[in-house]
Amino acid sequence: MDLHIGDSKPTDEEKAAVDALLGPPESSWEGAARDEMRAADLRWARGGREARDRRDLLLPGLHAINDRVGWISGGALDYLCRRLTVPPAEAYGVATFYAMFSVRPRPATVLHVCTDLACAASGAAELCAGVEARLGPGSGVSVQRSPCLGLCERAPAALAIKAGDPVRTAVAAPATVGSAVLAGSAPDSADEEPPAVTAVPQAGQDGLVLLTRVGVVDPTSLDDYRAHGGYTALRRAFELGPAGVIREVTDSGLVGRGGAAFPTGRKWQATAAQPDHPHYLVCNADESEPGTFKDRVLMEGDPFALVEAMTIAAYATGAHQGHLYLRGEYPRALRRMEHAITQARARGLLGDDVLGQGYAFDIEIRRGAGAYICGEETALFNSIEGYRGEPRSKPPFPVEKGLFGKPTVENNVETLVNVLPILTMGAPAYA
Repeated sequence: MDLHIGDSKPTDEEKAAVDALLGPPESSWEGAARDEMRAADLRWARGGREARDRRDLLLPGLHAINDRVGWISGGALDYLCRRLTVPPAEAYGVATFYAMFSVRPRPATVLHVCTDLACAASGAAELCAGVEARLGPGSGVSVQRSPCLGLCERAPAALAIKAGDPVRTAVAAPATVGSAVLAGSAPDSADEEPPAVTAVPQAGQDGLVLLTRVGVVDPTSLDDYRAHGGYTALRRAFELGPAGVIREVTDSGLVGRGGAAFPTGRKWQATAAQPDHPHYLVCNADESEPGTFKDRVLMEGDPFALVEAMTIAAYATGAHQGHLYLRGEYPRALRRMEHAITQARARGLLGDDVLGQGYAFDIEIRRGAGAYICGEETALFNSIEGYRGEPRSKPPFPVEKGLFGKPTVENNVETLVNVLPILTMGAPAYA
């Protein structure tokens, strides 16, 4: 028996949000209007298999509704389920799994005020009390106490999200009662980017490796990135070939920077050797530990480096599709990565023929929605596939059966960006 959402109908705005992602429905079975031209719909359902194959669009669909309206109604969820042929009980379980979604009515603007360790030590309790006193029930702003927002270098922090088309966000950090209230009340005028030295005090100094371009290069300019050594590593990778790249990474001694310290070269080799295809690459950008914001700094300050590094990792392991799983609490990193991917695709650095080498690779961004556990690799795979982000039992390991049951290499942002200096300076120098 499946849970049924009820008799509530989706609003035109909710349907528009889903249709903008999935395209217009092809039949009344999916939610299109019944009319004489659709008489055949009464005899058979079309597109069922294709819809089921799009189960992985459930999380983006929930984001689309939540971004447009501010919460996910029963009617909206039911419409999304019809479009994807997902059982409503399962979709409800996914929607209620993530802290950034709501299945109950709430104001269009939500102000997340961090109360985790770094912010708590910097006066988050007083900030919350002051903000809640200023933004009462009639303000049109919902104030939510939040786990770490990844803005620990500027604690205490607040993140405002205002639903609409488009959704608007603003960060206040370090936040005062006044700046947090302004962010919640007027996101368009409140989000000013801090100087790079706020997160990287040593920006521009000699001897930096991962941070060499942060605060020096315009993060929105592909030309500036290339003028500062960008895409030298990828050209070197094509000269070495996949096996040569894996050998360099292995000899460098690089280990995973997500905590487990597993040798990166061994992981890549194990994935590349799998006979089952396709292979996938997943970049884990769901850093959620309090005090950890290194991946955010790299994505905001040097986004093209991650695009290049993901391309190299995919080339080495035989993958042609990459997924960047990005924290929902990182709106600026999202904008930077979307722009970088678009620019790289337009300039032939992603797509069917990367750098004219006959190698096809592209990257798709998937946003998390506030679930600490999705930083675990198999929980992350479940989240991308449209299920609750709960860890899987191992074995089998991801290099054998990972995303969509296929061989998958998963690394975090910091691990991948380290591959660039390995290839430009050589494994012995890096080691």
